[in-house]
Formats: sequence, C-alpha cells, structure tokens
Amino acid sequence: MHRGTEQIGGCVTEIATDQTRIILDFGTELPDATGQTPPNTLLIDGVNFGKPACDAVLFSHYHADHTGLLDTILPGIPIIMGTVSKDILLALYRLVRKDSVSKVEEAIAVPALKPFTIGDLQITRIPVDHSAYDAAMFLVNNGEQKVLFTGDFRFHGFRGKASDTIVQKYVGGVDVLITEGTLLSRLNVPVLSEFDIQELIKAVVKKYKYVFALCSSTNVDRLGIFHNNTPPKRYFVCDRYQKEIFDIIADASPSDYYKFRKALTYGSNLDLRLKQKGFVMLVRKGSMLKEFMRQYENDNQAVLIYSMWNGYLDGRDQELSRLVKPFQESGRFEMLHTSGHAPLDDILKLISWTNPKTIIPVHTEAGEVLAKGNMRENVVLLDDGESFLV
Repeated sequence: MHRGTEQIGGCVTEIATDQTRIILDFGTELPDATGQTPPNTLLIDGVNFGKPACDAVLFSHYHADHTGLLDTILPGIPIIMGTVSKDILLALYRLVRKDSVSKVEEAIAVPALKPFTIGDLQITRIPVDHSAYDAAMFLVNNGEQKVLFTGDFRFHGFRGKASDTIVQKYVGGVDVLITEGTLLSRLNVPVLSEFDIQELIKAVVKKYKYVFALCSSTNVDRLGIFHNNTPPKRYFVCDRYQKEIFDIIADASPSDYYKFRKALTYGSNLDLRLKQKGFVMLVRKGSMLKEFMRQYENDNQAVLIYSMWNGYLDGRDQELSRLVKPFQESGRFEMLHTSGHAPLDDILKLISWTNPKTIIPVHTEAGEVLAKGNMRENVVLLDDGESFLV
C-alpha cells in the first residue's frame, strides 16, 4: 500500500507476483482545510521515478483523487481504464489540463466484465455504483488467489440494485478484499439514497421558477435527477463542456434515463425565453453561467441547490463559497446531497458476499472501525509503504 491507509483520496495500491507488477489508481491528494492541494512527494521506482518497471497502471474511475498523477507515469507503461472513463477524462483534460491530453489518449480502454491478462494476472473490471459513471472494482486473479480491489463504491445509488447479482456472478469468494472506507469516520451521519435526494430535488424544482444547480459535472446520476425532473415547459440549460459530457453518456448508455434530451447549450439568445418560461440551469464556479446566475441573486423566484460535499464550503474553496453566499444570505439555498461512498452497512454486505480471508481497508481515516467488528480477525491494518503477502 503506497498511500491511502490513513487518508481519503490519493490512494495508490500495488499488486505484484514474481512475474508481474501493476498499480491500481494513481491520484492526487485531496485539498486540505485551507483549500491547498499538497505537493506530490510520492515517488515509486519504476512507475513515476527511475526507469519503467511496471506492467500497467489501472484506474478504477476518473475522479482526480484516483487519476490525478496520470501524467507523471513513466513513458511506455500501459495505462488502462474504462471506455467511458477515458472519454470523460479526455473531455475534462481538454478543458483544464491540455498538456496532459496526449497521455489520456494513450490509455487502453477496456469494457466491464471482460477478463483481460497482464503477465500472469487475469483482471476483470466489475461495474459498481458510484458518483462517477463507469466506475469499477478490479478482480485480480493469478490462478491461485483472488484479490478484489473496490475503488470507490456504494449501493444506495440508482445502479446499486444490481450489485448483489453482479458480485456473486462475476466475483464470488475472494482471498483478499481491499475496500474503501471513506465513511467509516462518519458513522453517525445518515446516508440518503439517490431516490431520497430525487424526491427532495423534485420538490424544490416544483417550488421555484428559476433553479440553479451546483453539482459536479461528472456526477451523472445527480445530473440525471435535475434533468429528468425539469418540468416539461421549462428549459434545462448547461454550458458547452457539460453538454459534451451528456453526449458521451447518452452514446454509451442504453438507458433512457441518461439520454439528456432536454439539455440545451446556453447562449444569450435564450435569455428572454429563460426569463419567461423558467429553467433548471447547471452552474459551476469556472463556468460562464455563473455570470448569468448573478442576475437572479435577488429574485424571489430563484433558488440555488448545492449538490456536492459540504466540506468544500468550510473554507477549502473560497471561490465556491463566494459564489453561493448571496443565495445563502437570502435563504434561497438548499443543500441536497448524498455520498458516492459506501457506509459501513454496504461494506459489510460486500464482505458477506465475497467472504474474504483478509480485509484491508484503504481510502479511509478510520480503518480500525472494521477491525472492531465481527470480521476483526480477518482485518489487516497496514501503514503507507507496507506490504502484505498473500
């Protein structure tokens, strides 16, 4: 475990045999309480330091705390991720990290549930429910032992219902479960389902004529809630980048839920019609639409729905705090969000489905919580830089 045994985000896991060496996720650390992202000090010989000596780096999904160090990977080392993850990451990098686009273009896109081989390891991407579309676990099998690496997951989203069937059919029992534990330090915080959030958002959208939604541009399930609950006679508006994300998802998904057919790219020619008919508009701190939003700060028919982690507003992101402040002060501000991560009950379900001999918590500040449960004899708490022999 190179990093992530006592922190959320920036986790880096290595699995190796005598013949093969792979890295699972290679992300940047999350911003601290002052909003500063710590400088990267993680140098792994053969991966982002020295001469290439790694058979592949695999990414579970496209969030920066899992992919942020992608551009530091040494030349010649294969990069592997899901097909949609690659498309979304390309769209994002063209917007904010143009110098790294070529690195993403090199990535090998692999579908879910189709085993592939790296050296003497057979690997399968297992699709999971998460706030990132196309997120996956990795099942790693050397013919004798099976390791399941969860990445980020949950079961309380729209795609969580199928998790039991998928895990039991394509994973079964494992020798080692490397599981995320983001919410283990928040045991007393209730976790709403996406269905609960949908009902809350639906009520607010019904109440206000002008709805601004502040939400991650790649939290596809949440964006689907806003889109699919926009009343028929109102507009659903976004910027050009967001529309590109919608088109990627619409092309990839067979579900009508993710087609985003109402989505319009904003232009000033729409201003009068938006004023007359009303709208749901997706805004971000870096979007041109934040300027449009300022026109409605004092309008009693306008509301801002904040649908992201509330920690960003505790001083970590001053620009975001300034953006929402007028609506907070007016009282026309709703914080409606649920986590993209598994609460303890979901982790325990996964443990019961996979019956692991060893459980290693990562992506957590409270791995000891698992060590106190009924499976405590199976839990191994590692330190960063420590190895575990299967």
